[in-house]
Amino acid sequence: MRRVNTAAPDHPEPLSAERRGAPSRVVAWLINGPRPQPRSITHRLLLHGLTRKRTLVLAILSTTLLTIVAAAMTGAAWAYAWVLIELAFGVARYGALDRLQKARVSGQAGDAMLPLYVGLCWGISYSVGCALCVLSGEWPLIMLAGMVIAGVAGGIASRNAGTPRYGIALIYILGLPYTCAMMVSPIPHMYVVGLLVPVWGLGMALILMENYEILLNLFLKERENQWLANYDSLTGLPNRTMQRQRFEQLLRGATGTTGRGYQPLTVFCLDLDGFKAANDRYGHALGDAVLVTVAERLRSCVREHDLIFRVGGDEFVILLPATGATESAAIAERVIARIAEPFDLGRTIALTIGVSIGSATFPRDGLTADALLRSADHAMYEAKRRGKGTLVHCDTIDDPTDLVPEFDADARVARTVWIRSEA
Repeated sequence: MRRVNTAAPDHPEPLSAERRGAPSRVVAWLINGPRPQPRSITHRLLLHGLTRKRTLVLAILSTTLLTIVAAAMTGAAWAYAWVLIELAFGVARYGALDRLQKARVSGQAGDAMLPLYVGLCWGISYSVGCALCVLSGEWPLIMLAGMVIAGVAGGIASRNAGTPRYGIALIYILGLPYTCAMMVSPIPHMYVVGLLVPVWGLGMALILMENYEILLNLFLKERENQWLANYDSLTGLPNRTMQRQRFEQLLRGATGTTGRGYQPLTVFCLDLDGFKAANDRYGHALGDAVLVTVAERLRSCVREHDLIFRVGGDEFVILLPATGATESAAIAERVIARIAEPFDLGRTIALTIGVSIGSATFPRDGLTADALLRSADHAMYEAKRRGKGTLVHCDTIDDPTDLVPEFDADARVARTVWIRSEA
């Protein structure tokens, strides 16, 4: 039995341009794919085409070269103006991309919409210039404009694979004015070439959609693998790997930058009482159903900012930020009472299990994740020894050396450091 990760805030939905300061619903539609995807995937797809600075530089050089050739061949005012406009757009496009990348490196979101807006404006401007090249009647210039449009479209099909609608729109923005100009060109039979351009654009659009599907499947598979590496596939709870990461983060926050003024943090180690016997008697399918129900009950007992992890078969860990030993006792009582309720699993059997909880509190019972987990784990075994279905805090154990020899020295050092820091 699998359970969807209910803790993940990543739901399939379109990426809203309005949330990013863009008023246009048209652009919001352009930057989303054909099917709604999780926000993290949509954002990665959007950024995929905005991280290739060298590709953009090569595209700017090739398009600017055409404007220079047009000015040299025609000597017309529009051609010289086109050179200046293209240089301005080149600086603007590179600058928008550079600012976005710098913001991403510094940990900020950055404005991912600005490069897209600038790109659309550039496409309109450049397409007009290519149409004027056709109307100039210069054969070499006409052919060169067509070659540049084809090359740029190929780059768009690759660079904008994450935003296929935007890429297709940009390709047709570049190609349609050139096509219309070819249809009315005074040069004989040029309309034949003009008729081929839309068909070529359709082919590029198909390539773009194929690239999008490949990229989307890659990102989705990476996301699934990352989830499987950090979450339990049965209960949807974070696993031992995620527990280590979050525990270290919480400890850094609880310690503070000065090393004084500690904030308490309590860790629970939980082990189900009677689960193994029920699992052996009724089978693994029922055991899985029990574990899923246990996870749901644990979620209902803790606060929104508390963290629950499944670290073994029937073992769980709960982290309670900014919570001391006295406050955590009330939460433990709720957990014990909730787990002890009978399990209605659609069978005629009456299944009841319990839970034993050991707890340890930072900084009194340890200053590191390992020390706190050892203390709480030892307390949990002491709770099972005392009769199960109980809570034992590690500092209530008289002689901790019997079960966990290495804990004694570690905990004593931790308590000594804490006492000195409070003095």
